[in-house]
Amino acid sequence: MERKDCFNKTLVNYVKLISEGFVIGSMKKIKADAIFFEKPSFYIYIKQNKSKRKQEEIKMRKSKFLSVLTATTLALTLAVPTVMPLELTTGVVKAVEVTTTAPSQKIEGRCGDNAIYSYDEATRTLTISGTGAMWNGTNYSRLGNVDKIVIGKGITVIGEDAFSPFIVGSAEISDTVTTIKSNAFHYLDSITIPKTVRTVETEAFGSVGKVVVEGDMNNFQYGALGSEVQEVQLKGSAETLGLALAKVKREYLSVTITKDNNRVRIANGCLVSSDGKTVYYRMANPDSYTVTIPDTAVTIKSAAFYNQGISEVKLGKNVTTIEPYAFAENPVSKLTTNSKLKKIGRCAFMGTKLKKVTLKSSVAMGPKAFDQKVILTSTKSLKSAKTVMTSATFKKNKINAKFAKLTGAKGYQVQIKKGGKTYKYFTTKTSIKVKAPKVFKKKYNVSFFYDIYDYTSKDIDNYTSKIEGKPAYISVRPYKIVKKNKKSYGKWSEKIVLTK
Repeated sequence: MERKDCFNKTLVNYVKLISEGFVIGSMKKIKADAIFFEKPSFYIYIKQNKSKRKQEEIKMRKSKFLSVLTATTLALTLAVPTVMPLELTTGVVKAVEVTTTAPSQKIEGRCGDNAIYSYDEATRTLTISGTGAMWNGTNYSRLGNVDKIVIGKGITVIGEDAFSPFIVGSAEISDTVTTIKSNAFHYLDSITIPKTVRTVETEAFGSVGKVVVEGDMNNFQYGALGSEVQEVQLKGSAETLGLALAKVKREYLSVTITKDNNRVRIANGCLVSSDGKTVYYRMANPDSYTVTIPDTAVTIKSAAFYNQGISEVKLGKNVTTIEPYAFAENPVSKLTTNSKLKKIGRCAFMGTKLKKVTLKSSVAMGPKAFDQKVILTSTKSLKSAKTVMTSATFKKNKINAKFAKLTGAKGYQVQIKKGGKTYKYFTTKTSIKVKAPKVFKKKYNVSFFYDIYDYTSKDIDNYTSKIEGKPAYISVRPYKIVKKNKKSYGKWSEKIVLTK
């Protein structure tokens, strides 16, 4: 049988014999279990390893069978040295050279003002070289499959959607990179993020198996490490670890710290700073539904326990600050506070099952710190107590606002400020719907939302956005009647931007 009759050159570049079976060099390394030939056709049964723990049987069929490589024949053949190719004739297998490997070709193009890409067809490696930032969404339409990405020295910013079209085994990032933008990578088996990287934007990694973070996680945004990461290894601090992993399902995730990492430690099943004052993340068994914050802790970081199936929270006696989204989207039904708590950030307990919360001091609560259904109780007088605004919108010339009920309050006063003017409304319910003042009818188009997707740890409390027209701020305070027609007021809630 002639060589050209044995193999389809568009599929096969070379054939080797190894101890496990055949390796066919084409788009992927492939193990052949059996090969059947009929001039000028062949039939190959193979298994292809596409990802971890996943194998898929692939069949390539041309026509009928003529000759069968039995298990006995294959075993005898495997005695041949490993790099020996095959010639197949009727009933006979012997070693000859079979190769159709094409000369290596490179495709180049520009991917930044001072950055270029180079694609090696032989190795399927995409290399970025030059200086400065990459563009967002470079067109790689001429490229084939990419197995490896190399970001060379001099590149500082990996652009948005920079490599999103590719399913890649690995990527090498140089120590000159400082920023990785949203959707930069679609699929990676593993990645090491160097110390120089300071910012990793929302969903920078769509799907990644293993992530090694060599430096401090100071500015990783919501869902930065994707939703399917399986392993995270920390070599530095973890300021924004909770935000970065907010989209990940806990049952598939392993978080570890290296032996030489002196920036963090584990206490009460929580990942905390070396001095124990800051809580970053939950490291305990995900089957445990109670979280007990260590007494050394002062601050619980943003999204530290976001969406982790927690039903009960016990604060340590020294906790003063709970940052935004810290316990959001958990089925928390019981919360034990302390006398030192001073601040609960925006959306900290949003989406929980809490029905009643007792605050032992006057606590500053950000917008949506609790849901509207929660009843707040203060052990001090109404004058020191606050309620919390849970939502406020402007739609169809109507202003709608909702807030949490406060024990002891007779009613609530809602205040709207816009363009130097103040408007006040009273209600005995925990919601209000009023006709918008005339100042809302002209040039009022607001796109501003208190949403975890928009924030990093640094700007989560003072986020600003481009707003067309002058924004309106809304807040609420409780009151009770002490004498006829005389009201005693509590403290104003944190103001929020009225959104359209």
